[in-house]
Amino acid sequence: MKTKVIIVLVAPLLFISGLIVGKHNPKNSDEGKILGLNHVGLRVSNFNKAVDFYQNDLGFPMIYRFNKEESKPIFAYVQINKSTFIELLPADEEHPVGIDHFGLETHNNEKVVSAFHSLGLECTKSTTSPFTRVNIAHVIDPNGIYFEIIEATEGSDLKRVMDNWKE
Repeated sequence: MKTKVIIVLVAPLLFISGLIVGKHNPKNSDEGKILGLNHVGLRVSNFNKAVDFYQNDLGFPMIYRFNKEESKPIFAYVQINKSTFIELLPADEEHPVGIDHFGLETHNNEKVVSAFHSLGLECTKSTTSPFTRVNIAHVIDPNGIYFEIIEATEGSDLKRVMDNWKE
């Protein structure tokens, strides 16, 4: 069951990220590169039920969860393997239930942002996430699909959980 769910959710995104990595990766130099698919962001109608399903039914460990002051969820991450996650986000009128985005892990986010700009992509400046302390930038591909690029820098929660992963 777990494998079928992963394949259905992640296979199309792996294909897309493979295309991007293959076409963009600047000769595997240290100047900035895409390392792989980091996460898939899912908008869910019942946040607590989704957390329970992915954490308890599928057995993915919860690595972090962030709430607004009034205890309304912002997002949560469950870990599938060392470097692949599912991000759960509440759905609303502006953000319907379904796949919201995917995230690509990078080395040297600033260089990847620069390379994306040279490709004519709409891409924000890389900033530090106030939640997880990763370097993150937001990108729109040529078809209008939103995705994120993330660098799990030293001191970030994401780097810590990836480094502590036990097989």
